[in-house]
Amino acid sequence: MTRPFHGSNLRFKLFSAVSTLPGHTTPKDKYLACLLRCWEAPTRMKTNKSCFLSFSQASSPLYFINDKDEIRNIKNPREYFKFFLTKNDRYNCIQRESMNEVIRNLVEARIVKHGLQKLLLPFGTTATQPHVPIFISSKIEYATRVIVLFYEHTQDIGILAHRVIGGAGGINSGSVINVIRSIQSSPDPNGNIPGIILANMGQLRWWRNGKKAVTQTSWYALPAKSAVSPPYRFDPIKNTIPSNRNSSEHVSYIFNTVIHQRVNPSASIQVIGVSEGAYQVSAFLDSFDNFETWSKRITAVASVNSYFLSNDVKNVEFAEWFEKKARSYIISDEPKGTFIAGPEGKKGVSGYGAPSFSLGEQYYSEMMLVRGYDTVLQWFAEVGNDREYENPVFERYDLSEDDVEDDIVKLWGGKGVPLEDKIEQKAIEAMNDEVKRMEGGDGVGKANGVRTKEIVD
Repeated sequence: MTRPFHGSNLRFKLFSAVSTLPGHTTPKDKYLACLLRCWEAPTRMKTNKSCFLSFSQASSPLYFINDKDEIRNIKNPREYFKFFLTKNDRYNCIQRESMNEVIRNLVEARIVKHGLQKLLLPFGTTATQPHVPIFISSKIEYATRVIVLFYEHTQDIGILAHRVIGGAGGINSGSVINVIRSIQSSPDPNGNIPGIILANMGQLRWWRNGKKAVTQTSWYALPAKSAVSPPYRFDPIKNTIPSNRNSSEHVSYIFNTVIHQRVNPSASIQVIGVSEGAYQVSAFLDSFDNFETWSKRITAVASVNSYFLSNDVKNVEFAEWFEKKARSYIISDEPKGTFIAGPEGKKGVSGYGAPSFSLGEQYYSEMMLVRGYDTVLQWFAEVGNDREYENPVFERYDLSEDDVEDDIVKLWGGKGVPLEDKIEQKAIEAMNDEVKRMEGGDGVGKANGVRTKEIVD
């Protein structure tokens, strides 16, 4: 007989009470004194239609947050969050979503603690009506410079990389907390701190039963009747948010409604776009009407891992402006801040319409801002409120393949002989010299001072 599957096995709960774990003392005055709790995963699962998956309160702790702000396993504090608990992908996704829910609440609480407030879009909506949350500085109307972040469409608001939050690095490093701290700790010469707007490119699906906006990843992990039930059918009207039904509409609403109504008209705007966020920002500004409205206020654009290329531009004025006001940051193994290519690109590097730089990440787009946000913010601080700022002319000197070959040929004795022949000739000469050194008289030679007798068949 198969053991019944308990719906409470998957629920995480966040405890704000201070707890002391064996070998780990959590400081009482910090929000790190929290436990991530979850029931142990069963060794077997019942996967027929009578198996119900639901969320409820759990009591058995599995994870905690250590003094390094990292999520660790209580039984083995050297282990991080574990996704593959069973062979059932549905089960694994639900327990990950449950962990992500705790992380979302924790990150949002830290964002609010740093002086940002949550707004529901579209304006005028209530918490039970379809809405998408964003965060803006509480006193943004007084800011003379505002930094807007449009992140990847796959992440919850405030989350940069779950591989960092649930692994080495910790919650602050894998979320926007360190970015916010860096912005707020760098006032301009007049002492003014930049305002912040965190757009929400990911949570644009509306879960009607839960009365909240979710990402596509969360959508596939919503409670279902069984472990083998398919995801909910997605209705493009009922399961989206008015005026924010997709990432393109959301970018437009942030600019034309949120910034237009909440930000001082004289404040300068600086934009960070990552992946889908970078693409949609470029597409928005490529519109003739939008460019005419916003080009005079935007002083800098950091386009991170965009796929909006120079040949996608339709507005010539935008192309000229983008080359002067924007910088593209691409995946590269070069040290962060290294200039890679000009607006037109080069061999092996696409043309993004702006100078391209490295952020020190060569694999994952979600890691680019984690590693290189300070490089972007330093450039923003350099630009400041200067609306006349333009990118300087960057030059990069790389040795071409011909240059490298010429250097090798010179090293091996000059030109006039093909490189392969020259190398082979030098090798033969070296072998002949070694033979002569070892040869002796009457079939007897010397090698390293020892007389040896030649062996003849």
